[in-house]
Amino acid sequence: MGWLDSPQWLADHSDRLTHWAQGIHERGFTRAVLIGMGGSSLAAEVLGKVFGPSGNGLSLTVLDNTHPDAIRAVLGRQSWARILFVFSSKSGTTAEVQALCTWVLESLEEQGIAEPGAQCIAITDAHSPLADLAMQRHFHDCLLNPTDIGGRFAALTAFAMAPAALMGIGLGPLADSAMDMAQRCHAPDPLHNPGLALGGWLAEHWQSGRDCLQLCFDDDFAPLAGWIEQLVAESTGKAGKGILPLDRSHPGAPADRLVRVAIGGAADTPFWQEIKVLAQDGVPLHCIELESAAALGGEFFRWAFAVAIVGAAMEVNPFDEPDVEASKQVTRDLLAGDVSTGSAEPGALGGLAQCLHEAPQGSYFSILAYVPPEPAVYDALEGFAQAVGERYGLPVSISTGPRYLHSTGQLHKGGPASGIFLFVSLVPEQDLAIFCEDFSFGELNRAQAIGDCAVLLQRGRPVFAVDVFGEPSFCAWQLRDKLHFALNG
Repeated sequence: MGWLDSPQWLADHSDRLTHWAQGIHERGFTRAVLIGMGGSSLAAEVLGKVFGPSGNGLSLTVLDNTHPDAIRAVLGRQSWARILFVFSSKSGTTAEVQALCTWVLESLEEQGIAEPGAQCIAITDAHSPLADLAMQRHFHDCLLNPTDIGGRFAALTAFAMAPAALMGIGLGPLADSAMDMAQRCHAPDPLHNPGLALGGWLAEHWQSGRDCLQLCFDDDFAPLAGWIEQLVAESTGKAGKGILPLDRSHPGAPADRLVRVAIGGAADTPFWQEIKVLAQDGVPLHCIELESAAALGGEFFRWAFAVAIVGAAMEVNPFDEPDVEASKQVTRDLLAGDVSTGSAEPGALGGLAQCLHEAPQGSYFSILAYVPPEPAVYDALEGFAQAVGERYGLPVSISTGPRYLHSTGQLHKGGPASGIFLFVSLVPEQDLAIFCEDFSFGELNRAQAIGDCAVLLQRGRPVFAVDVFGEPSFCAWQLRDKLHFALNG
């Protein structure tokens, strides 16, 4: 429960982090690459996209994908001499972070960097394997986070605020916003307690059968969606219960399963007029108006408080993730050479349409994409998601692997047994080897997909899979063709 004190932690550490970041700016870095998964990187990514670099701050790129093409997209074809690498993991044992850390250090050595660790920073808990590695490899710094704050509840700590300081973002206004929200969330009356009001509203509607949360944002605050998605799905999706977060563009769900939260700038009149029109469909609506980007500090606390309330109402523990480990273990077994994942195999793509047609009430459809960040590929997936939602009246979500394993993956396995899943894998033309490992990034990415697929099959979920091959633009065409045939024959 240390997250309840995280606004005060930020207020106490803002000046120190700002001064620390200024010292790093003076070393001549121009870019920071943050390597982390889930709660270790999502809030920092929100701040980076909403604020962007300020003054002499560094630009920030988040790398949370093990697909070789995704890694090349972030780090290929450029000198690394002015890149600061930030490795972020609470436990210090996150497989993706460990693999990328090993590869980055080796690659820096190959580029002739005498002290690779001097370009690296770790953010982790005390005495974690990552903290030990930071000491052994002489990292520039290792920031130790409060151990009593879980990853997805740690947005107001070093996991997000150290990268924010590196970008030159003023931490004082974020701290002020968070402190104000925390104070308001002490009020016993929901009318004066924003966190209690939101949490009670979500819980009340979930109890009435509205299990899908549609998130609507204006352009300025749209990056907040991924962080809220993880917080809600991983915190509530367990014990056969859960709330499914949905994007505004293809919710698919019938109106009687939806609640809607709209978040936008208070001065964004066109957005709020659009929401007013949207609200005519009768879906319960909760509006949050933000005066400035600095209000994100308060939003991080409001949503953490609200989700804790929802968890209590649902009688689940919002602070654990009991089903996340299952897929990780199968992945480890596959990489170690134990290929036994059970006798079940994903269904042929030709059977997907019938499964969707026969889906019982309360079902949802999730596309799990193990692909690089190629716009054409995601355009194909978006079009398919919209077609499924319109044709079958099902909630539809698109999640990128392995990122989703640390967020909605908990809901898929621990939540209601009502999901239908499609694994989409883009097989890379060129792999990337990992120094001191018996597997490559391509093999790691593939094992993560197969591992999660195996666990979902073991739990009786309907699972389908499609692979595409070649360079990304060709894969997009190939994928569009295969998905169209799956629905229309």
